[in-house]
Amino acid sequence: MSASSPSTITAHLVSVWRDESLVGAALTERDDSSGWNLVFERALNFTDADRAAGQDTYCITNEAGVAVYGGVSGWAIAGTELTLALDVKTGGELGLPSDLIIALACPQASIKDLGTALAEILAPTK
Repeated sequence: MSASSPSTITAHLVSVWRDESLVGAALTERDDSSGWNLVFERALNFTDADRAAGQDTYCITNEAGVAVYGGVSGWAIAGTELTLALDVKTGGELGLPSDLIIALACPQASIKDLGTALAEILAPTK
């Protein structure tokens, strides 16, 4: 994180899912999923084509449909805040600052599920 103050936005809805092929987590500005959103997803298995394209890692998408692979240099959840450190390229493509705090205005159980999912999604590529 830089010496400057990070920007803060608020997520009112957190959704986490997992199936046989991927794990994902979504944060949205409003309870009805409108406004800004960030979706983090990671496939549980990668193909040779994924590796060749540099897509053998997690993907982050936003409400405009922009998709970026990788780019989170750090993250932490403390209480009701998710702190994200994005590399400059990722932040620029997603229209976000490099240092971002997302206030989590949702139930504690959702915050716990988010932390578990992000630990898996944002883990280093094997």
